Amino acid sequence: MKFGKKAFGLIAATMALGIGTTQVFAATLTAEQAKNIASQYVPAGSVHLATEQDWNKYEIKMFNESTGTFYEIDINKTTQQPISFDSEARYSYGSTQVTLSVEDAKNVVLKEIPDAQFITAYLEWDDGLQEYKVTFYNSKITGEYKINPQSGAVLDRDIKFTSNMAVQQSNVQTTLPAQTAVTTPAPATVTPVVTAPAASTPQGAAISIEKAKQIAQSKAPGATLWKIHPDYDHGRLIYEVELRNGYIEYSMDIDATTGAIYDYEVDYDD
Repeated sequence: MKFGKKAFGLIAATMALGIGTTQVFAATLTAEQAKNIASQYVPAGSVHLATEQDWNKYEIKMFNESTGTFYEIDINKTTQQPISFDSEARYSYGSTQVTLSVEDAKNVVLKEIPDAQFITAYLEWDDGLQEYKVTFYNSKITGEYKINPQSGAVLDRDIKFTSNMAVQQSNVQTTLPAQTAVTTPAPATVTPVVTAPAASTPQGAAISIEKAKQIAQSKAPGATLWKIHPDYDHGRLIYEVELRNGYIEYSMDIDATTGAIYDYEVDYDD
């Protein structure tokens, strides 16, 4: 499945260059205006399915028949910019055959996000089929792609626009600038491919992704970083972090302002 070139051009420009492509409306963004913004990030001909409203964002759900892909774009009411972009192929399946290498999977991402810095890239199982999961970030986004290991098709995209977020604290709004023969491997043998990128700090955060990584690894010595990305928890900007050490999984939320650790959990993956 190929991602719409026109839509990708808009997204790639925003990701790589930080150039906003959306019209700025009045201070109060309406649901219809949010839908119009979201429509610029999906292929032409996509149909609107639903709009849901959260505390400071609109969640716009769309579908494109020609690509067979569902989309969800979250629009921040304050910045009037997308803060997340998700795509899921209608037939989102992995494969029993693996013909692509980890490097091939990373190259699929690089074709869409040329300056991606990789956190992890590995094969995983989902409902008896294998797929590559690749996590990455650059100065504008963090992302996770799921890729068919036989065809190279992108099954799912999960992208966060870290430069388009806004944090609300004490009722004061801080506005930020402006899309396959199977042998189950033991988790202990799965080695993520990690590239150490330059530090990147989402707008509104006091600590960088690299600093959050250091905090997490100090809490779980010897564990390998598996996932890190910014998100919101009840209006507070945080980093969601996952680490692994063999069969042991660590997860935690780190306050992006103070560096404090919340919701620390240790699980055993059998």
